[in-house]
Amino acid sequence: MPDLPHVVISCARDLAQVMAVVASLRVDCAVVSPPGTGCFMGVPWWAALTAGCPLPSMLDCGQAAGHAAAALRAGMKHVIVSATPAQQHALASLAQATGGHVLSRRPVALDLPARNACDTLERYLCARNLT
Repeated sequence: MPDLPHVVISCARDLAQVMAVVASLRVDCAVVSPPGTGCFMGVPWWAALTAGCPLPSMLDCGQAAGHAAAALRAGMKHVIVSATPAQQHALASLAQATGGHVLSRRPVALDLPARNACDTLERYLCARNLT
């Protein structure tokens, strides 16, 4: 998944825009929550938002290893957490057991602008898929 373009989504409208552009361009990308969202919106929120989404999705849990562990136990495949080395090791073991992946840093991702999001996203995905 590191070679896929990443797009930050924070609501159902964002996800719908991403899905529409991805379908029209016939390209793939991954969706990422805003920084630390797992801590204040929670695992169930992200699970509900991305339910049925065929794109890879990543929940950013900030420094909260407990939220990252909850996400992995809930079946999420990709979490981002900046934790202590001991916590990272424990999370890596849990991820291996659940078939998930833990990233210690956020990938570079497009933040959708409030205006002209679809146009911006289309340009971003086209540029990323040319390289």
